[in-house]
Amino acid sequence: MLSKWLLMLCGLAAANAQAQANAPAQERLFQAGLIQVGDVHAAPTPPVAGVAAVYLSITNHGAKADSLMSLASPIAEKVEIHSSTTTQGVMQMRRVEALECPPGVTVKVQPGGMHIMLINLKHPLVAGSTFPLSLKFRDAGMLVVQVSVKPLE
Repeated sequence: MLSKWLLMLCGLAAANAQAQANAPAQERLFQAGLIQVGDVHAAPTPPVAGVAAVYLSITNHGAKADSLMSLASPIAEKVEIHSSTTTQGVMQMRRVEALECPPGVTVKVQPGGMHIMLINLKHPLVAGSTFPLSLKFRDAGMLVVQVSVKPLE
């Protein structure tokens, strides 16, 4: 009887894992400690592009703040956090040392605001492909997510 329950439990776990694997990449959630990262995506780039942007959301389920301190990816020479602001009608982009993740808040890394820059791409980003991105949080530690390259909507 116990073996039947064990087999059923294993079957449910396998079905759940398969459903997660088949979910669209932008709907996948990645977890490190009390930090959850989702909606991880980038747009395709032209063949000659040297830079690209990555967007995502970071939810801090903890009771204290954490910070995204650094990033890395094998597809770019450098990965940085940038902030976009408009001053007197001119869009400016500046590197940010860390991205604060307040407790109980979802931080959106999106166009026109905070974003992640891939600098000196090793190859273009092609729609339908994925690539790894490592995020290092001050408290939650290292988290590797898969970035989905999806066409612009």
